[in-house]
Amino acid sequence: MPQRRMAWLDALRAVAALLVVYAHLSHYLLRGAREVSAEWLHAGPAGVMLFFLVSGYIIPASLERHGDLRRFWIGRIARLYPLYLVVCGLMALTLAFAPAVPLTLGGTVAHLTMLPQLLGAPLLTPVVWTLTFEMAFYLIVAALFALRLHRASAAAAVAFAIAAVATAPLTPGRLASPALPFVVAALLAAGVAALTSRRRSAVVAGALLLLALSVMLLVAGQDVSHVWDGLLIPAVMFTGTTIYRAEHGQIPRWQAAATVAVVAAALLANWFAELVSLHALTPKYLTRSVITLLVIGGSFAIGMAYRRAPRSLAWLGRVSYSTYLIHVPLIGLLAIPLTALGERLRGPVELLAVAGFLGLLFALSWLAHRYVELPGQRLGRRLTATHEPRPLGARPEKQEAGDRRDCRDGHEKQPVERAVRVAD
Repeated sequence: MPQRRMAWLDALRAVAALLVVYAHLSHYLLRGAREVSAEWLHAGPAGVMLFFLVSGYIIPASLERHGDLRRFWIGRIARLYPLYLVVCGLMALTLAFAPAVPLTLGGTVAHLTMLPQLLGAPLLTPVVWTLTFEMAFYLIVAALFALRLHRASAAAAVAFAIAAVATAPLTPGRLASPALPFVVAALLAAGVAALTSRRRSAVVAGALLLLALSVMLLVAGQDVSHVWDGLLIPAVMFTGTTIYRAEHGQIPRWQAAATVAVVAAALLANWFAELVSLHALTPKYLTRSVITLLVIGGSFAIGMAYRRAPRSLAWLGRVSYSTYLIHVPLIGLLAIPLTALGERLRGPVELLAVAGFLGLLFALSWLAHRYVELPGQRLGRRLTATHEPRPLGARPEKQEAGDRRDCRDGHEKQPVERAVRVAD
């Protein structure tokens, strides 16, 4: 029952993954379709923003379910790092034979922090830029939880949205320095250690350090490719959290609606401003921005409204992390034959080539999920099972009141917790 209830989140991940795969694969196959669709939809940004919205919806719920920052961090590391390290390691071996791509100790440390793009390191594979923003979001969410400000999701979303519009475009790479990865890694280690300690004063100090570090990197460490949307991404993620809180009776629904409106307006404002900077503010591109926003928000709204998904789509969502990390290296490996096929094939025959590529991609994704992701998750569960939880966030009486509100809204606590565990 819980799996069926939360399958819509997996389905949304699947939709997001398919949009991103299409955006990259259509450089080689389906180029005719891309020439049309690219005029009306930014498939890649739509996919990654949908990923961010889903993460924002579920990650704080996961933290509050654990009620303990050590368990949360063990769970996140076990969920993300095994496959991330495997893919980055394979790419590092590949790039070692390409002299034009330097492999440095600083770059290695930057990737180990999962913040490489905010630290100015060349990415081992382009798609890991999204994990940089995921990690920054985790740091901010964990810090707010430790400071007992985790219910202020709407305020955080609005603050990031307003800051994004006010500061766009950000100045890229203002923190660029060869020493930056080492300094940030040391501060992260100190901050997380303090955040998970038993002393309340150390917890607060660690939370403030991580919060300041994350915001500083988001503002002053942006890559040139994200000077327009670098602060909008955490705004979108906190919008997902705000929707979750409204759905579970933790905040009024009008507050969530207002937050969605503010963040949507900020997205359009910055997208339009970027078009102005490119001298491309035309009716067609204005329409494309609106359609892209509607695809992001509409997909999420449909998922929430129906709460059902085909099993195939839910399955694809469960392996979507593997699909996301593997598809670009696979496209690079097959670039020559894909280019040749794209030049020669048209119509139904080209669709067969696309189906063949997707079949290979999904098979590799299943293998990675089965033999890398799941063992890592099981290890994480074993580690957290031996750790006695020590709630650091909301006071017990407030948490119980929140649980009672969930029950009044028709959400029984136990099924919700199980469902979050499935979707996380």
